[in-house]
Amino acid sequence: MTAFQEHMRRAGERALESLPAPLRPEIYVISFRIWRHDSLDWRRPYLAIGYNTESEVRRVLAERGDPASDPGEVRWSYAYWPLNETTGVVGHGPEPTDDPAGAALHLAEIKELGLWYEDFDDRDPDDETAEDDEEQEARDDLLIAHFDDACVDLARHLHTSGKLTEVLGRPVPVLPFDMYRTDDLDRLAEAANPPEVIVDYLAWARAQEG
Repeated sequence: MTAFQEHMRRAGERALESLPAPLRPEIYVISFRIWRHDSLDWRRPYLAIGYNTESEVRRVLAERGDPASDPGEVRWSYAYWPLNETTGVVGHGPEPTDDPAGAALHLAEIKELGLWYEDFDDRDPDDETAEDDEEQEARDDLLIAHFDDACVDLARHLHTSGKLTEVLGRPVPVLPFDMYRTDDLDRLAEAANPPEVIVDYLAWARAQEG
């Protein structure tokens, strides 16, 4: 395990421990919103940890007032979740004070792996080693996969360590998502959770595909 993975695991455990006790019986999903300090800068990602509750689902459905509304969509689509991730931000968060230690560990790791690259504006135009667009895109793909793996590792750890069950009294799905990469939602859900925990989510998601 790398130092960054260890940091992610400890931060994830703290995020669960900070979940409001009165809401814990109603929490049915833990959300893992993957984003970046700058939305298109794949070198500086962060994970915002949140949740949704049964009461919030009922509130949204009542507010919509449409008998034809799909309860599954309100329940499982992140578009209807509060996304008030006050429980934890890990990595290069939008504020410098969010997680400076995690940001530094992530930066050191991607540099050690050779994934880091300089901004175009910072490169010497006479430097023949400066990456072109194609090389940058290839590194971006690796950076995305690297952070996805760290988020999936955290989700699996929260399951296998028993931390989710300890805090919530039962296992619930952990659903990672990146609003720029909606095609990856099901793959990330399956990688992050034991199969039996995401049966309902996958049934809904696959019904949308059909």
